[in-house]
This record gives sequence, structure tokens and C-alpha cells, in this order.
Amino acid sequence: MLSAQELLAHAEALTDSVQLVDRILRAGLLLHASDVHIDPAADSARVRFRIDGILEEVLRIPASMQGAVTSRLKVLASLDIAERRAPQDGGFIWRMSGAGALGAQPLDVRMATLPVRYGERVTLRLLETGGQRLGIDDLGMSAADRAVFDGVLRRPHGLVLLTGPTGSGKTTTLYAAIQELLKGDPVNIITVEDPIEYEIPGVAQAEVDSADKVNFSKALKSLLRHDPDVVMIGEIRDADSLNAAVKAALTGHLVLSTLHTNDAKSTVTRLVDMGLDQNLVSATLRLAVAQRLVRRLCPECREKGARGWVPKGCPACGGRGYRGRIGLFELYSPESGLLTSLADDARAKVESGVTSEAEVLRVIGG
Repeated sequence: MLSAQELLAHAEALTDSVQLVDRILRAGLLLHASDVHIDPAADSARVRFRIDGILEEVLRIPASMQGAVTSRLKVLASLDIAERRAPQDGGFIWRMSGAGALGAQPLDVRMATLPVRYGERVTLRLLETGGQRLGIDDLGMSAADRAVFDGVLRRPHGLVLLTGPTGSGKTTTLYAAIQELLKGDPVNIITVEDPIEYEIPGVAQAEVDSADKVNFSKALKSLLRHDPDVVMIGEIRDADSLNAAVKAALTGHLVLSTLHTNDAKSTVTRLVDMGLDQNLVSATLRLAVAQRLVRRLCPECREKGARGWVPKGCPACGGRGYRGRIGLFELYSPESGLLTSLADDARAKVESGVTSEAEVLRVIGG
């Protein structure tokens, strides 16, 4: 099977949009890219992959091929190829073809278009289907944080919130928590997501739709009639979803969700700002977990420097010096007063050679 570099070499000379799209998706799969960006300009379109959180330019498509590539992707995603002046979004399942594709997981591709000056910008989210999901052991929690997190998951009711900016791994942690819950006593778990990123066997997953027939508030009110033990909400985004989550937590359900705050302790302030009474925060919030994702140093080529381990680059990591990512975590429990810090977790991972000081500074600052 061709490598990603071989697939992309001279791809700009292809005049068949079907072949060109196939090569881009193949290379994205091989490089474990999470996103593909196709950004049109006057004379070409820049193709970038997001690999381990970092955007890398991998290809330039001639201007003459921009429209054909976008149209091909629209056909795959069942979008309107004639509509070029309004944003569209959709998705499709893509399977690698050919002898070298044996064993390759199909991709669940989420597509969004946006009209810009020189055409339509396309962003593809690549989600491998059927692959091995990360468990809590894979996230990077310290032994002490893991013990606290496991203890909260064993509680029969209450609110557990994962916080942090977009792309910090909150949803991955939610899925890992659900998988951990499935290992224990039989439980009825129902989720409300926008969108469903991965299918979890044994879990009833509801998806919010763009037509607003199913939104977070409506779905939450309905699912409580289905006798759940655990409720997972993709995101608490407004007062309605917050009130529904709190009601579920107060009536004997364990509720897992995400919230946008910069650190764990700010979760309380954010909930109050959204209209929740301070007493209800104390009564329902069991744990707030803030997290970030940093790149792991490649174990094959990392070097010991004056200020800790540093990246070097080798064939195993594609010359990047990093391979994969790991979480940094901060926990806050209003009940016990427990408060750990991202900085302490980052320091421990730098000292043990998991990541570098430069990478930590890039992600969380000083």
C-alpha cells in the first residue's frame, strides 16, 4: 500500500476529481488526521490536515480543480452541488478501496462548506468507525485523579462536567467514562449528542437535528421517561439544557456533560451566570474536570535536553518529534474542596518525558 507521502506526491497534477479526493482521504486516514481543510485562493486551494492538533499543509490544488473537488465531495455527502452561495453541511461513510485497504476502518466523514471570496471553503471531520475507543486508562489521568474520577462515576446521582475549549478532548473523556460504566453493574445509559461522534454498543444515543425537531431540551425531557440510570448530554449550552440536566441530577440520575470554561473552579461561576442558584450548584455538582490536550513526545527519538525532554524527529513520527496526544487534567469538587491544577499535571508529564516544556507552553501558557 502506498504511504501518505506517496499518495500526495504529484497529486496536484491529477485531473480526475474522483481520484484526487480518494487520495486526500486515503492520506488523511493513514496520517490519522482529525480534520481536512480545503481553503480556496485566487490561483490554488490549500489542503491542510490537522494532525495531533496541529494544522499542516500537505497539498496545493490548482484553481482549475477547486470546483470539481468540492462538487465531488458534495455528491458523496448528498449536498446540493448547484448551491454555492449558502453554507451546507452533511456527511458520508468512506471506505478505502483496493488490496491495500484490507483491515482499514471506514471513515465517517462530516462535511461543512462555507462560501468565501474564491469559491467554497470545505472542512472535513474524519472519524474512524468501529475502531478501538480510548478508555480512561488511555487518557493520561494521574493515579490520584483517576481514583477521584472513578469514585464519582460510582455515585448514583449528581452532575459531572468536563470543561475546556473546543478540541480539548472533553467528548473523548465522556465516551471513556461511559465505557467504564458499562463494565460494572447493568445500567441504562442514554445520550443526547450533536452530533453522535461514535456509536457505543449497549447505549441508546439520540442525536439533535438541525430542523429542531429534536433539541437538547426536548430530548432531555423525553429521555427521563425511559428510566435511565446515566444521562450523557453532549453540551450544556443554554439555560434550558442546564435546567433539564440539574433536574435529572436531583431526581436520582448520574448526569455527564461538557461546558465551556477555562478552568475547573470557574465551572461554578459559569453555572451561576447561566441562572442556576448557588444552592443547586452545591446540591448537584459532584465534580468539574478541566482538560487540555498536548502532543506526546515520540518515544523512538525524544532526547534529554537542559530543560527536560525535547523532540527530535524520526521516520516513526514523520519527522515531527511527536506522536499522538495525551490529556492534562484539573479536578475540582465543591463537596470535598479538592482542587488540582493543570500546571502541576503538566509539570509531572514534562519531568517524566511524556511531553515537552515547549508543548505545554504552547497549549496552556506559562
